[in-house]
Amino acid sequence: MVWTNVSLCSLLELAVILFQVCGVASLCLYRLMPSTAWADRGRVVFVVALIGLGIAGALCGSHDSEFGLFAGGTMTVLLIGMTMGSIASESTGTVTGLGRAETNLAS
Repeated sequence: MVWTNVSLCSLLELAVILFQVCGVASLCLYRLMPSTAWADRGRVVFVVALIGLGIAGALCGSHDSEFGLFAGGTMTVLLIGMTMGSIASESTGTVTGLGRAETNLAS
């Protein structure tokens, strides 16, 4: 007995859409509320969404669906959004140098 007429390709396309929405929402949480606990949750959901987009996009590509391209484009935009700019709560302090450079090294 068949319960549904939904194909596997359609389910994978829905998974791509779900991971895209989760990725954008988690990026907004992380960027708009950096000093709250929601930022940490947003970062975790962001990583899960990127991994899910990669897997769902690859599986959509194997079924000759264009959603594989959409997943790749979304991953690119999300990674650019995450790495652009700086957040003050992430600074760990001052960076110290390794030491003085030796001037007579090559002589």
